[in-house]
Amino acid sequence: MINQLNIARALLVFGFLYGLTSLLATFNHIGDPAYLVQSNFGGGQAHSWYHALREAFGDIATILIVLYLFFASDKVRQPLTWWICLVLLSGYYLPYWAGMPFVEELAAPSLRAEMNHIIQAFFALAGLFCAKPAFFSSIIPANKESAE
Repeated sequence: MINQLNIARALLVFGFLYGLTSLLATFNHIGDPAYLVQSNFGGGQAHSWYHALREAFGDIATILIVLYLFFASDKVRQPLTWWICLVLLSGYYLPYWAGMPFVEELAAPSLRAEMNHIIQAFFALAGLFCAKPAFFSSIIPANKESAE
């Protein structure tokens, strides 16, 4: 059945699927000699691979939790869980742009990557905001008569 929640789910899933190329690129950094840090770094040259692995698994956890909250029963979709989704998605997408104004090297490596980031974030966040009524519809006024 097509309703606002299902449209929101489709937007979210599309955003996540579109972003899989970016997530796979993160996994591909692991073991790639081009992603080694300077030889004099005290944590070892391959330490950046460890961070790529942490990022990739953190992204997978975020995706799974948000998908669960979107596809769970009405009892799970509450205002608090919508805010949790907002925090998780902010933590997922803000790093794409948060460092760029301060350190040029923290920008996307290409226009193609930047467009990928914009498209995946747009659709996932559009899904989140489109789904907001489904998360807030369970709010029952304290005094039912005053709501009428």
